[in-house]
Amino acid sequence: MLDHQARKDGTYDETAQVFGELTRLSEMIDATRFVASVAMLYSEDMGWAWNKIVSTRLRPMLDSVDISNQGRMMRWYQAFFREKVSLDILDPLRDLSGYSVAVVPNLYLITPEIAAHLESYVRQGGWLLVGPKAALKNWNNVFLTDVPPGGGLAQVFGATVKRAPFRMGYGALPQMTVSMQKTAPFGTRMTFGNEGVFDYLEPAGATSIACFANGETAISLNRYGQGLAMYLGCEPEESFYRELVRWLVREGRTAPVLNTDADVEVTLRSGGGHDLIFVLNHNQETEKVELEGTYHEWISDQAVSGTLSIEGQGVRILERLG
Repeated sequence: MLDHQARKDGTYDETAQVFGELTRLSEMIDATRFVASVAMLYSEDMGWAWNKIVSTRLRPMLDSVDISNQGRMMRWYQAFFREKVSLDILDPLRDLSGYSVAVVPNLYLITPEIAAHLESYVRQGGWLLVGPKAALKNWNNVFLTDVPPGGGLAQVFGATVKRAPFRMGYGALPQMTVSMQKTAPFGTRMTFGNEGVFDYLEPAGATSIACFANGETAISLNRYGQGLAMYLGCEPEESFYRELVRWLVREGRTAPVLNTDADVEVTLRSGGGHDLIFVLNHNQETEKVELEGTYHEWISDQAVSGTLSIEGQGVRILERLG
């Protein structure tokens, strides 16, 4: 905040402004809590085990696509971000009763406790969506003897993974497409390029809702107990994941915090009699958000409606009026 000659720079002014705003609004904000209906399950152990194999045997694939643990998670996260749907990132054993949807981009490792937890979640009405290479190894990073997904999860997903027709890691990923079936609940008859790793699936009670060009099942959908389990044996382009998120919204499993196509982050905090919508512009350029209705903007302490302009690196805190 001070340069080498102890002079105030722009950072000093910005920090003073932020702390001034926080002092005025902190009591109201402290009474609220982050709200999300979607959980993304993540474990450092799973990420480390997956990245280890990516950095060795699968390393040639990194030349064409980011198949690291972080890259796989970002495929999902970006879609929810773009559709303005908030999600929590949780440990696989955290309580999921408050979440209607749980997504696991990289369920590479499995334990009996995690398997039982996920089975119970789906049986009691949760929707579970996982990416390829799920439940392949135990927590010691040793391959299971079960046909994947292991740990008893094959029953939940109503499908197993076929033996790979060739060994991955020897060159770039093959060019593949994923076509949604006419019976698919979203993206009907749409075709997407597959950008990441993949599994060929063998439905055993589940419905095949998408296939690769060779006819092998790419995505299975299974009704289990009161819930739903979807195994994505593919990692398609971003437009696929956005179609998936829009389907979850249509099904009433989640909802966008704010309806806007602007390139901004939108989150909701509720509590203390307030529902606060935080709109953050991470870009350097101004973003314009078209508002439906009238809101109180707490930083400026003014009512706003119509087009809301947010300068680069700017923030607005909105609360709907009426």
